[in-house]
Amino acid sequence: MSSATNRRNILQLIRDRELNDHIRTKYALKSNLYYKCISKLGLLAQLEGHQGCVNCLQWNLNGSTLASASDDYQVILWDPFLQKVKTTIKTLHRGNIFSVKFIPSCNDDIVATGAGDWSSHTYNVTTGHKLSSCNCSHGRVKRLAVANDTPSVYWSASEDGCISQHDMRMSHECPTEKSKITLVTIYGQSGKKIEAKCLDINQLKTEQLAVGANDQYVRLYDRRMIRSLSSFTVKHSNSKNSSSEFDFVCTDNSATDTLNQFQSALQYYVPGHIHPYTEILPKKQRSYVITYLTFSPDGQELLVNYGGDYVYLYNLMDQADNAFFNIPKVMKVPREHGEGSSLDITDDPVPIPHSTLPDKVEKLKLKANYLFEKEEYTAAIYIYNEAIDIYQCSVLFSNRAAAYIKRKWEGDYYAALKDCVTALKLEPNHMKAHFRLAVCLCELGMLKDSKMYLDQFTLKYPLYENSVAYKGLQNDLKNEEAKIRERRAYPTPNYEVLHIEQVEKITSEKYFSSRSKDYLHRYYGHCNTSTDIKEANFFGNKNQFIVAGSDDGLFFVWDKHTENNLLLLKGDSSIVNCVQPHPSEFMLATSGIDNEVKLWSPLSDDVDNAFKVENYKRTARINQSRMMADPFDIIMNNMRRDILEGNESHEFHTVREQYGVDPLSDDFDCLMS
Repeated sequence: MSSATNRRNILQLIRDRELNDHIRTKYALKSNLYYKCISKLGLLAQLEGHQGCVNCLQWNLNGSTLASASDDYQVILWDPFLQKVKTTIKTLHRGNIFSVKFIPSCNDDIVATGAGDWSSHTYNVTTGHKLSSCNCSHGRVKRLAVANDTPSVYWSASEDGCISQHDMRMSHECPTEKSKITLVTIYGQSGKKIEAKCLDINQLKTEQLAVGANDQYVRLYDRRMIRSLSSFTVKHSNSKNSSSEFDFVCTDNSATDTLNQFQSALQYYVPGHIHPYTEILPKKQRSYVITYLTFSPDGQELLVNYGGDYVYLYNLMDQADNAFFNIPKVMKVPREHGEGSSLDITDDPVPIPHSTLPDKVEKLKLKANYLFEKEEYTAAIYIYNEAIDIYQCSVLFSNRAAAYIKRKWEGDYYAALKDCVTALKLEPNHMKAHFRLAVCLCELGMLKDSKMYLDQFTLKYPLYENSVAYKGLQNDLKNEEAKIRERRAYPTPNYEVLHIEQVEKITSEKYFSSRSKDYLHRYYGHCNTSTDIKEANFFGNKNQFIVAGSDDGLFFVWDKHTENNLLLLKGDSSIVNCVQPHPSEFMLATSGIDNEVKLWSPLSDDVDNAFKVENYKRTARINQSRMMADPFDIIMNNMRRDILEGNESHEFHTVREQYGVDPLSDDFDCLMS
């Protein structure tokens, strides 16, 4: 193809898009989604028709129809451009509908629904008649998924821990033939079933199935190899000569699956700071739930929204084993004399000068340093992010690590640890990054590694032994080691009797979680604690933006690469749960506790955006406090305050203040979904 053909002018593009739908979509993606449009995003329309919370949204493949489903047991199909109802399906569900999907290759004439009545249905859009139903689940059906190359099939995740595959062309008897449709059952670290909350299919590699459950691990299955998971049993190795902690026993003599297939069938992903491997257990064990996950349109990334934590981006193409507990190993260098030691970051104790920064980056660094000195750590991190996106050097990573350490939000010490490791890779003799690495490891409970790197720091920089920071870290290590000795002296008894099957499940979970991979980016500022259906999605022609809802009625837009927040918009009077970008146009659909569906698109410059929220730092700080608070402590504190003030209706006030709804209203039921 000639270069002249590639350089089509605007008139040629307009003509071509009228003739070819693929070119139309490609043109729309190329011409619409730019950074300047994000700041102009505003409310285009409110779609009214539901009589309850709108729990799920789904565009059809070409974006001509938007489906919504609600607590009113109805599915409404909308024309997003005319902003009118196309048709309404009054389903036969008797529980809140949590998921709706268009069945592929059916001309958008069949939708599948999953609901709180433990069932999934399919309906003919034209007639509204139910085509099929499955009542095999022993828990609420929270999410459905489809593969665009697999017509007549959908998958479901339900709170009985089962991932099921439903083929509309095949009949089965509920619930006696449940095993026929159960693809996999999710078990947690205790060896017991846990609730499955969400799932997604990679549309470019449809053998890949991602599952989120009632714990912190994302489970990525290869559907072609799932059967091999039952062909092997994982046991702890008893051999002193074994190089592995685990042994694998084939339990099916007729199985043709290889060990490699077993190991390739499942991959875990988890943010390093919530992976349970630290020497000191947290004072309060926090619970996590994955409320939503989705593959990027190019199939190379996985975006995950964590209840009780943040939104994380995982790089599926990175084959490195980059889980948290392997990060310190990155720094290991063999000694010339004797055995290898983790203390040897470098043999040269003399710091080398930092490289000269480009003028723009230098100005950003100085601005961020000024904000750091003013103790405006969130603002400083924002500027460091911008600078690192332009130019990566050890100084910027180390300085951002210092800002994370000072701010102390959830996950900040781990983010700082990652920055220190990166800084030392770029400049092995970066003294501050070395010391901050030891600080982070101590705060994260990795005491042996922290002491190891502090000892190395002492050897390299002996003049700093008398510094306040050095002595402070030494004292912290001694105090934490004393806590470990005390806990070992008075262990908590465990009287639970484990069955052999449960022991095998625990060992299997430990094996796969030990191979977990770490996140690439994290996005914060929002709060996700009140509902377990809160979404996060890619947005933009190059997936350059991340969007997610929040418990404060806002939805957030971040830059994918810098992690910086770009926009806050008020999307609901209480909670925004659903955020679904249009497949090709610069349009976003949102919903939540309110009965309406909202459509968002860029506004003209002369229109005042009444839904825009300006103070990100304050909003993020409040949401951070809310997310980290113990709900029981909040209620008790409010009760004490109300009693002192002479108010008897303290529970009423607590719920209304915390969630923004009247406990006696129908909206309060939505918070329990």
